[in-house]
Amino acid sequence: MAHVLQIDEIGEDEARLAALRQDTALVQSARGLEVLRYRPALETIEHKDLQKGASFQRRLDEIGITDGEERAVWERMLVTAEGERRRHLRLPLTALLRGPHIARLRQDIRQIVDDAIDEIEDLSDANLMAELAWKVPSRVYCHLVSAPFEQAEHAAHLSDSTLAPILTSNRARRQESIDAFVATYDFVAGHLAERRRKGLGDDFTSIMIRQQMEGRQSEEEMIFEGIALLQASIDNTVHQIGLVLGTLLEVPDRWRALHDDLSLVPAGVEEAMRINPRFGTVFRYAPAATLLGDHPVPADSWVFVSVRSANLDPAQFDDPTAFRLDRGTKRALQFGGGPYSCLGQVMARTEAHEVVSALCQRFPQARIDGTWSRAVSNAVTETSRLRASLV
Repeated sequence: MAHVLQIDEIGEDEARLAALRQDTALVQSARGLEVLRYRPALETIEHKDLQKGASFQRRLDEIGITDGEERAVWERMLVTAEGERRRHLRLPLTALLRGPHIARLRQDIRQIVDDAIDEIEDLSDANLMAELAWKVPSRVYCHLVSAPFEQAEHAAHLSDSTLAPILTSNRARRQESIDAFVATYDFVAGHLAERRRKGLGDDFTSIMIRQQMEGRQSEEEMIFEGIALLQASIDNTVHQIGLVLGTLLEVPDRWRALHDDLSLVPAGVEEAMRINPRFGTVFRYAPAATLLGDHPVPADSWVFVSVRSANLDPAQFDDPTAFRLDRGTKRALQFGGGPYSCLGQVMARTEAHEVVSALCQRFPQARIDGTWSRAVSNAVTETSRLRASLV
């Protein structure tokens, strides 16, 4: 077994990550074992002995949501669950978000995208975050649950105010996250009650209610499913769409290539996510001693995957810093894997594909013509502004 380099912290500087990755696949930082290369990263996120639920508990601890009713509710939800409890809570969401179901919604998603583009006030100075990236996922969510589009902005606010403080470990926004979480619970419970009153249809809300009526989940678990659907549908998808658009628009040849051959859009989106992933790090908890390859992982320790580093591993990707459309659709690590794979990844990809396809078809000359503002941390990248000229 090779010696593992000891460092204080890993950071997010790409040059430093590249230098570390060239020397070793694993480093030991003050917080735990850091994984820098693609293959051991993939092994980590699929490892049967490493848990994900504890990672969200850690995020809650870091922001200071450590007790009270809000923490107690979080502890009963999917994001903190493990084992049989996690499998039980995933099943209803899996039924909602399975690929064939989302594929049937593609035309509806495209219409939502086209309508949002039609509403852009100034095509020569479009605010793609506010006028497109935030609108599309929140309206798709409303479409899925048969809520009026007038509620989309509120749903987006609830998702952002709940998750952004947690994912960025921003303790100054602790109370904002708590208040938004409570409001989300009330919002989802109220919408479920209203759907029952009006009668059931074929929307996601009706499916959730039928799941509860058939005994597949309790009333509270149904509300948890609704909360998870809202959160999974909006915040992370918004920021990844912003990163995809920024990556594709910053180099005119990339955008022109997709316009000339729309069949390349999936590969272009995947390549953009590889280069600029929403999640810079995903991590796992080892409740008992185990091995990662031949490296021992002690009990009660953490393993951190640098998605940002692994996605640029030259052993996996030829010329890794180059944007290339001939890589196919190799797996994006930020969506996890195995029993912890992201349930909303098919929908997120579909929305990104439709946004890029629609813009490419209508605006072949689109380009960044203003500010692309990002806050890059070790955990996630927040996309605050993206201004572009579409004409």
